[in-house]
Amino acid sequence: MKKISCFSYKGGAGRSTLALNVVPFLVDELDASPEHPLILVDMDVDSCGITYFLKLEDAPDIDHYSVQAMFGVNGYIPQEDDEDIPLTEHVLFKHLCKVGKWFNVEDGSVLCLPAEPGAAMGGATNYDGRDNFVKEFLEVCKEYEVSGVLFDSAVGDQLTAVWSNRLSDVILCCMRPTKQFREGTQRFFDKFDDRIARDKQIIVIPNVVPTEGLTLLDGEESHRYPEYAKDAIKKSFEDNVQRNTNHYHMDMMEGELFGVPKIDRFMWQEGVLTTAGHLTETERVALDRYKTIAKLICNI
Repeated sequence: MKKISCFSYKGGAGRSTLALNVVPFLVDELDASPEHPLILVDMDVDSCGITYFLKLEDAPDIDHYSVQAMFGVNGYIPQEDDEDIPLTEHVLFKHLCKVGKWFNVEDGSVLCLPAEPGAAMGGATNYDGRDNFVKEFLEVCKEYEVSGVLFDSAVGDQLTAVWSNRLSDVILCCMRPTKQFREGTQRFFDKFDDRIARDKQIIVIPNVVPTEGLTLLDGEESHRYPEYAKDAIKKSFEDNVQRNTNHYHMDMMEGELFGVPKIDRFMWQEGVLTTAGHLTETERVALDRYKTIAKLICNI
């Protein structure tokens, strides 16, 4: 079972949009089905971006089947006494929201655990190590042969971000190709080993990348974009890579690849490109990059 955290050290990286657009390709790569679904978990409880996009803020039973209700201080993970009950009839999975229609895949092949808008985690604080309910949730998912769990993480050191990153095997490190994001992300992961976890597979993904060629001035020197940005990101992560306590993958900056291009229509209406109808050339490139990311997740 793949456990994936889509993460950025600060907001504005396009993290949730990236997670949504990777989902249909993960369904293919993981051979997800109603019997072995991919589960999408909205861990960004302060913003609830995935929840709002999928229109789940008023989902039935959200008071009992939300991230806050299940993972908070007084949380619980529903269990079944009958070991032979199929996943589709299990009290937990049958109360998760079927959202496959949003991704043009069989509805039950993607399930979502939403976040309840306006609900706190019940007194938990940053750096709190209590993640027992999330672990229990993942254990039930593994027992019932769920194909994968994709956490749309919160940002930085927020509690649910710490849980998402600590308990996942693969972290999608989403960032914009700016100096602020580049240096801030590197500094965050510089302390990541001691504070959160080791031996993680971290895929560095520049996102919302401009597609036009640019000449950038750095003091009296001029540099050609995107080559300069690609090299700068790789250079900023050199020490992290050499420490080898976590495994950094720079595949999204190799050869002709440079992350995921900026999608103009997402500036006013974010969406899932597999359901968008007519695509521009840039959008077709982006769709191919999302497919590449899904393959990277499943091949490491």
